[in-house]
Amino acid sequence: MLVDQVANKLTAVSTLLEDTSVEAYGDLSSSAVAALLTIQRNSTVSIGGIATEVRLSHSATVRLIDRLEKDWLVRRQRRRGREVMVELTARGKRRASDLAKSRWDTATALLKEIDEKDLERLDAVFQSILEKAENSTCMRYCFTDMEPVAEPA
Repeated sequence: MLVDQVANKLTAVSTLLEDTSVEAYGDLSSSAVAALLTIQRNSTVSIGGIATEVRLSHSATVRLIDRLEKDWLVRRQRRRGREVMVELTARGKRRASDLAKSRWDTATALLKEIDEKDLERLDAVFQSILEKAENSTCMRYCFTDMEPVAEPA
């Protein structure tokens, strides 16, 4: 069945993208990368918001933030009611930008040799898939301005 063939190839492309991107993660887990990119997109976010985006329990997210804080990548900010807010440090902003750029470069390299007409069709298919997605967490790796967030000055 065609759906099975396409699903198999989509899974392979997804794995290729992730495996290539993981090289840039260094000592960070996939959850840590997701958390950094989530904070980068939202500027300041609650630990509960990170937990939802990264799909970890609240206690696991607190431990993750502890590790990122120890590495000077994030800092806890003011409380907003019961919520503890988290933001990236300057070092965290640079690391998040590097990670985003690495993912962007990997995806761009995969698409570089595809002709314009095929890219337009692929774009339409991906747009359709993303519009039908029931959760928005997959969008943490997408950029609204069509380029990875630039490194801070």
